[in-house]
Amino acid sequence: MAAPFRLYGAELSPYSLKVRSYLRYKGVAFDWLPRSQARQEEFARYAKLPLIPVLVDADDNALQDSTPIIEQLEAEFPEPSITPAEPALAFLSVLIEDFADEWLNKAMFHYRWSYPEDQESAARRITDMIFEGAEKPEGIEENVRTRMISRLYHVGSSPETAGLIEGSFTRTLALIEDMLKDRPYLFGGRPSLADFGLAGQLAQLLSDPTPGAVIRAQAPNVVRWLERMDSPKAEGKFAKFDDVRGPLSQLLSTEVAGAYLAWMASNARAVEDDANGVAVEIAGTMFTQKPQRYAAKAFAELQRKREAIDDEALDELLAETGCDAYLKGAYDDDDEEDAAEASGSSDESEADEANP
Repeated sequence: MAAPFRLYGAELSPYSLKVRSYLRYKGVAFDWLPRSQARQEEFARYAKLPLIPVLVDADDNALQDSTPIIEQLEAEFPEPSITPAEPALAFLSVLIEDFADEWLNKAMFHYRWSYPEDQESAARRITDMIFEGAEKPEGIEENVRTRMISRLYHVGSSPETAGLIEGSFTRTLALIEDMLKDRPYLFGGRPSLADFGLAGQLAQLLSDPTPGAVIRAQAPNVVRWLERMDSPKAEGKFAKFDDVRGPLSQLLSTEVAGAYLAWMASNARAVEDDANGVAVEIAGTMFTQKPQRYAAKAFAELQRKREAIDDEALDELLAETGCDAYLKGAYDDDDEEDAAEASGSSDESEADEANP
């Protein structure tokens, strides 16, 4: 009997692994279909845009974009839940997942296509997937490598910003390592949306030579957690907000507010002004990048979700960490433009890796 779902993705796509891990956690039967040259015609029948992952159900309905896929499935398969019962923790899970998708992805893409050993490894693995054991065209690995290096500017990676991106990654890694020292998942005994988002990016970083060596040397708890997140299981209940508040506070102040939300707010203004670029000072470095309409939509949705929560403990934490200075801004609740149509998204960059 055919599985009820088919997931088209790639081992080198953090968003594909994010959805695959989620489906495994839910115990939902699915077929994992790497996006190869042999499946291109099949994939194209379901993908409105050439983006991965794509999830297709038994009735041939297709979903794209990892977060909406998980949100829709969570409504259909509520147990075991990935959403903490406390509203404060539920929102923080959403916030950290978006931090992973929109900020930590910059480190993943930067390391993969900035260092020669990482470039060679990724280009080889991508072309192995695409051609599935068939003979590769001469020069195809170098073509993939050249193409992806040329796209580094899409995530703001440059010689000028390399130190900022790598510093944010190593600080984030240390903070997550500390959060995992007393519990199997970020918020207790079972994974939340934040776990799936962060694990998707960090699994990619672990698989690449340069950041992988850093993770193995500095974050053994993260390595063990990533092994669990490949096929996660509920091992207990979610922790209480008060139990995770302390470890979360520094991550929120230094990396979420200090880097990710500062960039997201500047990007949203650039998109609104139809500017040619985004420039924002982060940790003493001017970070510049091409504006991303997808990220602007994600930021507006994050602000909408924040406005919907009235919780004193959350208010206090987000105020003291600087997050609410960005999250309490205006948002457009009437804008129904499909985010999947936005150009320059992180998922688009990953789709390009699987479609040279």
